[in-house]
Amino acid sequence: MNPARFSVQQRVLVNLGFMLVLLGGLMVARGIPVDVFPDISFNTAIVITVWPGASADQVERLVTRKIEDEIRDVTGIKEWSSFSAESSSEITIEWEESLSEGEQQAALNELRAAIDRVADLPKDVEESILRELSVSETSNVCMVTLSDLGGVSEYTLREWARSFERKLERVSGVRKGKLMGARDREVRVYIDRDRALQFDLTLEEISRTISQNNMDLPGGSFSNRADQEVTLRGMGSFTSTDQLAEMVIRNNPNGNHITLNEIAEIVPTFEKRTNFGYLNGRPTILVGISKTPDADVGEVVAGVKALVKQESQSLPNNIGVKVIWDESVFVQRRIDTLQSNLALGIILVILVLWLSLGFRNSLLAILGIPFSFLTAIILFPTLGLTINLISLVGFVMVSGMLVDDAIIVVENIYRHVEAGESISEAAIKGTQEVMWPVIAACTTTMAAFAPMLLVTGTSGQFMSILPKTVIACLAGSIIESLFVLPAHYMEWGSRRRSSEPDDHSRNAIGQMSRKLRGKMDGVINGFRSAYTGTLTRILEHRSAFLLAALGLAILALGISTRVRIDLFPSDFNQLFVSIETPVDFTIEESDEVIRGIEAALEPLQDEFLSVATFIGQGMSADQIPIFGSNYGVFYIEFDQSESNPISPNVMVQRVRKAVDAYHAENPYGIDSITVMPPRNGPPIGKPVAVRIVSEDYTLAKQIAMDMKRELSSIPGVYNIEDNMPDGRRELRIGLDEYRASIHGLTFQDLATAMRTANDGLISSTFKDPYSDEDIDIRVLLKEDQRTTANEIIDFDIRTPESYRVKVGDVGTVEMSRSYQRLYHYDGQRAVVVYADVDGTLATSVSTNETLKARFADIDKEYADVSLVYGGEFQATNEAFEDMGRAFTVALLAIYAILAAQFRSYFQPFIVMSVIVFSVVGVILGMYLFNYAFSMYVLYGVVGLAGVVVNNSLVMIDFTNREVENGMTPKQAVQLAGEQRFRPVLLTTVTTVAGLLPMALGLWGNSLVFGPFAAAIVAGLSVASLLTLFVVPTLYLSLEEIKVLFSKMWGQQNLDAKEVTPSA
Repeated sequence: MNPARFSVQQRVLVNLGFMLVLLGGLMVARGIPVDVFPDISFNTAIVITVWPGASADQVERLVTRKIEDEIRDVTGIKEWSSFSAESSSEITIEWEESLSEGEQQAALNELRAAIDRVADLPKDVEESILRELSVSETSNVCMVTLSDLGGVSEYTLREWARSFERKLERVSGVRKGKLMGARDREVRVYIDRDRALQFDLTLEEISRTISQNNMDLPGGSFSNRADQEVTLRGMGSFTSTDQLAEMVIRNNPNGNHITLNEIAEIVPTFEKRTNFGYLNGRPTILVGISKTPDADVGEVVAGVKALVKQESQSLPNNIGVKVIWDESVFVQRRIDTLQSNLALGIILVILVLWLSLGFRNSLLAILGIPFSFLTAIILFPTLGLTINLISLVGFVMVSGMLVDDAIIVVENIYRHVEAGESISEAAIKGTQEVMWPVIAACTTTMAAFAPMLLVTGTSGQFMSILPKTVIACLAGSIIESLFVLPAHYMEWGSRRRSSEPDDHSRNAIGQMSRKLRGKMDGVINGFRSAYTGTLTRILEHRSAFLLAALGLAILALGISTRVRIDLFPSDFNQLFVSIETPVDFTIEESDEVIRGIEAALEPLQDEFLSVATFIGQGMSADQIPIFGSNYGVFYIEFDQSESNPISPNVMVQRVRKAVDAYHAENPYGIDSITVMPPRNGPPIGKPVAVRIVSEDYTLAKQIAMDMKRELSSIPGVYNIEDNMPDGRRELRIGLDEYRASIHGLTFQDLATAMRTANDGLISSTFKDPYSDEDIDIRVLLKEDQRTTANEIIDFDIRTPESYRVKVGDVGTVEMSRSYQRLYHYDGQRAVVVYADVDGTLATSVSTNETLKARFADIDKEYADVSLVYGGEFQATNEAFEDMGRAFTVALLAIYAILAAQFRSYFQPFIVMSVIVFSVVGVILGMYLFNYAFSMYVLYGVVGLAGVVVNNSLVMIDFTNREVENGMTPKQAVQLAGEQRFRPVLLTTVTTVAGLLPMALGLWGNSLVFGPFAAAIVAGLSVASLLTLFVVPTLYLSLEEIKVLFSKMWGQQNLDAKEVTPSA
């Protein structure tokens, strides 16, 4: 089949197909969701179990251990970890990365069944909640805030927030609205202990009586005399607190009724405060908005903003509403950055091609970009792709490659036109000559990216987006270059022949264009002459040149250790400031301290768009919310517009400097302050995260202290902490089993009585007829009767024999202090040491290697201790291993394609030698640009393996042809170098020109696109330069080695003949 001949002869059909792809791609693009990240699973499940009022060690022994024992045999679990904290247990399960989607679902069902099998949990433990973690599950596309501007009650603000929540959930594409900073309503029944004792009542009996009187019961149905079916219902539910107050608790001996309000104070209020919320210093309730997986982030946020604008008209003047943390702004900014840099790059490409190939030819080459992009867009729904940060990276990467394919075809057609051939003959012959090299070039690039599809797990789901995007674009490029471009050249391509005068154009612009092109041709010819002279000299000193090239590779290897590593650099205009106060602080004390820290950020307010403050919530090292009265967090959104193009890292440094200065001046009440940007990829943890696994918490804590001291001595390491801070003081009441058995009491009786008296017991609920809200009824002692240990142990318990005993009569009392959180790793107790690094004085790799050397013999010193190095260090190692495997498979695939193309075992190694120098270029580029190695840069390295071989592939193909035509290898490599100089120069310059604006951040800087573009620019530049010299040198060297071996083989055959006896 001859695609070029078909294209030339069926131009109408080809053009119709071309327009159909463009229009179809634009139509499909309108329906593809736009998002920051695709909605992928994090390969993780979380089991959350709540036991109100329990201490961390009680939760560990009586809840976490029992659940862990059941789940340890569930199929497909890679590892799990758990936190046991006050009132809650949280177990995080990570699945094996090799599990398919169906296998993971089966494992999830098995996990759910294992949790249901857990027996003997304390009776007041709430049902466990099982959640799968995914992008949509853990992230909000925006937040809607309702703030008190002055004089608004908590109830009023909350009701408006609930109203907004309900309406926002009806916006198209909204998955869920979640209230943050709002308390649930409840009715507290404060029992007067003396009055209760007067009527021989205990709190449990009062609670049980309320529960028994607050219910509706079905009574079946009956048929009346008219033979009509009538339903019978018993109606006893409370509808107001007045009904609750008038409920009869007991009849006294003289026949009088004792009502609840005679022994208790009934207070409609809110649940115990566990958090405060503020926006820019004003009391605030937030509604977090998450979207459905198939929704477009821009459309969802636009719908939210439209509703907020509409509903704000009915708000009171003293309630303010605002939309903050708008992810659509980030997405649009990244798209704008991509578009502006691509536009500038395309202009530069057109300019370069115009000056070298002519204006028409440059446009023909550029047409491959939109055609290939829209071809890929058409395939996106089939491939399960959306327009997101990673697919945009794919478009950026492939844009230069698409031009390269078109340049090879256009340049070869143009060469035939210059030689005097007809347009149709030049289009057919020029395309046919380079058809197989173009196909091989595209397939080698595809082969470089395809192995990324083999990576499994969360990283694999992220990685698969890039190769799918690139391969789809390259498939479109092959179609455009071989089937569409010849037809377009027939109609629009340059007709100028080398015999025509330069002033052939009749208009001034045409004449100026000819002159500029003539000058450019002169420049290129000058470079070509210099190149051919240099190549001749290098070929005469091949060994010295190859040694110098090897030395450059070794130098780059040494420099690589000085390049920073940041797998997922944050590019958001947001950051977190997580604060921890002393563990004994109440929520009100933490509020006072943290609001003071907020004042320290006043000098930066002009650069902030919003500061949302939450007291009662912090942020873990993995950026998972943690809760407690001694935590607080600032959600800061800063201005990153064109007028203030500040990078997230710079803002993090400014904020850290401000809060650290405040902490130094006001150390009281602040245990730690951590400033961190949002994650820009899957969870990977802190740069330093070392698990010290041991069943002896005291020993593990001691080793953790030694490790923290070691870390504090390393320059560039900061935010050093462990995950086992001391807990609050505890009044521990145990059971004297002998005395308790005399009265027929158990520990469960004691624990329930203690919880009822202090924290209260939810006895029942009733529905507010006005708001349709379920309101808990909580029974507990009056506050002034439970402030001391003596008052607690003086509390009465009812025995099975109906008499009362004091807690102190059957219990033991001691004051102690426990840990705030208890951590397990794969079911074993562990302590984790965390730290951040500045990336310059210290890196994750260097710091962890230092710790490994320092604590290498810890397992010999303590038989029960083992260290597990996790976090970013582990993620980095796994990422490099995954990419290494993908790279190896890519190299094998490229080799196989090249071996088939050249029908040679050895020539593919010549072509592939430039891959080494592309890596050299990437390392040098990262070092010179002061960029960090990221996952996106690693994508670029793997992709470059397929890109840089293209020029050398075509050069070897031309060389082989000339050798077959009778030239010597030396003459052939010199002629191939001279003929391929302009295409190699043009493909390199155009790709570099297209990406250089992005690498330099000329029209919008990006910590994702910038390093990625710089890696390709540097890698391609070095590889292309060396292609012109290394490939001819290696080709000639290989030919000489073949001749040498042939002579040796021939001599051996001659010797063999001489010693063979004659017949």
